Amino acid sequence: MNIKAIENNVIFQFVEDVTQTRFVNSAASGFIISSTDNNQTLDPRWGKAISVGPDVTEIKNNDFILIEQGKWTTSFRIGNDRYWKTDDSKIIGVSDIPGKTY
Repeated sequence: MNIKAIENNVIFQFVEDVTQTRFVNSAASGFIISSTDNNQTLDPRWGKAISVGPDVTEIKNNDFILIEQGKWTTSFRIGNDRYWKTDDSKIIGVSDIPGKTY
């Protein structure tokens, strides 16, 4: 099943692993960096745009997007995949390569 974003919405998946409702960050060495509930949404996060609404002009599908801290919905599932939604006004930047928060 495919999903199509409407208006100025962007449906995306986070670049970082998300377990339950927590980000799982790891250092280049592979060590997992522990996060507390208090700092889970203090930093902007990178995602990959899966579907971009027709009113969005500067982002296209498969762009990597940097999203303002906490400016996304709770996740929803389609099959086994998890997705989130934001709108284009909450996106700080766009890249053709994935960024890392840590």
